[in-house]
Amino acid sequence: MKVCFPVIADAGTESTIYGHFASAPFFVIIDTDNRQSSAIANSDPANPYAGCNPFSALNRQQLDGIVVGGIGDESVRVMNMCGFKIYQAGSASIAENVALFECNSLPEVAVQQSHLEGRCTDSNSGHTCAHNSH
Repeated sequence: MKVCFPVIADAGTESTIYGHFASAPFFVIIDTDNRQSSAIANSDPANPYAGCNPFSALNRQQLDGIVVGGIGDESVRVMNMCGFKIYQAGSASIAENVALFECNSLPEVAVQQSHLEGRCTDSNSGHTCAHNSH
């Protein structure tokens, strides 16, 4: 299986998951069958200087899951429409999350309608979108 993780820098399974999916500089893809890893820049390959574009970066990848520390509703919707399942990381460690993914122990991320509650945290109402960074 191939599992994708947003990261700041590629260190294979020793990488740390970046807390914001859409703005991660890179994605590390781990092949769980052989533990090989590869990295993809978070950009549109046709226009790499235009900034982060996870949808263009990942749309041709064959992935069994994307494991994130934090992700917004719109990104979940779009990635689901692209055929990708999104899972909530159990820790900041890619190695630990690969083991959890293989045991089907990571919860799938559902759209939270967080835009109805405000952006990430509204200290006045006490509501949060359960977004955390690792």
